[in-house]
Amino acid sequence: MKAWKKGIIASLVLASVATFTVYGMTKGKDLAVSGYEETFELISPMYEDLSTVVMVPGSLELVNRQIVQPSAEQGSYQVLVEVGDEVEEGTPILQYSTTEIDFEIQDLELQIEQAQTTVRNLTASEAELTKRKNGPDVKPTYLEDEETGDRTEIEPLVTIAELDAELAELADQKKAESYAISRLQNQLETAKKQKGELTLTSTINGRVLSVNDQGGNTDDLGNSLPLMEIADTTQFTITGNVSERQSLDVELGHVASIYSDTIEEGFWSGEVIDVSYFPTEGDDWYGDSSGSQYPVTIKITEGETENLRPGYQVMAEIVTSEEMGLTLDMELVQYDEMGSFVFVYEDGVAVRREIEIDYANDYSVKILDGLTEEDLVIADYMQMVTEGMSITVSEFNEEGFYEEGFIEGEFEEGEFDEGEFDENEFDDVEQEDETEELEEQEGDDEL
Repeated sequence: MKAWKKGIIASLVLASVATFTVYGMTKGKDLAVSGYEETFELISPMYEDLSTVVMVPGSLELVNRQIVQPSAEQGSYQVLVEVGDEVEEGTPILQYSTTEIDFEIQDLELQIEQAQTTVRNLTASEAELTKRKNGPDVKPTYLEDEETGDRTEIEPLVTIAELDAELAELADQKKAESYAISRLQNQLETAKKQKGELTLTSTINGRVLSVNDQGGNTDDLGNSLPLMEIADTTQFTITGNVSERQSLDVELGHVASIYSDTIEEGFWSGEVIDVSYFPTEGDDWYGDSSGSQYPVTIKITEGETENLRPGYQVMAEIVTSEEMGLTLDMELVQYDEMGSFVFVYEDGVAVRREIEIDYANDYSVKILDGLTEEDLVIADYMQMVTEGMSITVSEFNEEGFYEEGFIEGEFEEGEFDEGEFDENEFDDVEQEDETEELEEQEGDDEL
């Protein structure tokens, strides 16, 4: 390097050192004149909720929903409910035409009645034949000759064998009729079941949300509109996605707090009822460095649901662990080769305290050992404090006044009463500050 270049660099360094030296001496003189003394805030560790949560944005979905589609095979129908009706499970909501099935049922009932009449008649005939078997018709009679006195045997009107044959025939007829009655009764039961299927009932407890009396209508995309829609508007779920790591933390039964920007002061409690084993299906997940997303379903268990609607966007905070811990502002913790430490305020001086910490959140550390709630930690943000250093406490702390507003013995009661200060005093102070700044600027210009 050429000598003249070295000379220029050396001159610049000397000028810089001189400038800062003069400036430092000037500021030091000002601080000494004004009696300035470094003060420090004292901050106590405090217990904080360190529960871990997983934030899940999602949308509302109905838990129980019944959609009725029109059936061309069933023909005409009659809607039995109106929009807004509250229905219970089993309530008739739609009746298809039953004209044909009613005729079929009537015919079957008539055939069954005729067959039953035939069976009754056959039973009466059996009783008559059985009575004849024990009567005189099956016994022989005798005719006596009046002149000779001889008796001549006359055969009975019917033999027992003949009556037994008739009884057997009647039994066969009754058996056939009984079989016919059973078959007709089965047909009648089937017909009545078919008629029952023509009466649609609600499968849930809920409210009728829509009714399409005409049927056959379609939406803008050409999809057929449902004939009727019923839903339980008191039960909702939230469906959202979590990351791969979060899917390991979220478990069934975890409690969730749910918020909505749509509904003012909306707050609900919920419970995780499903964590999908499979990731969401999509075209853009492959090769995504953020990993796959896994659907999570949360059911609302507490809170007013009257104003909720399917599709509303909500935010769920799933509590994966609950814990209270002693915390401290992480900016107050210092580190060296021995580990982590802070300076605590004891009898007016700074005392080094070794501490054991763990991560709490983005702004605090969790105190595992070394501090209590009663300790007063010196807010040494600039790391100016040393062991045994005398500490002057600041009038104001991060939490407001130290020791509930005042440092003991520093101020007298009533010192800050109304009228104690004059606004002109503050104007004079501001004017003095501006004069000092101008003088400093002139000194810098001269340098």
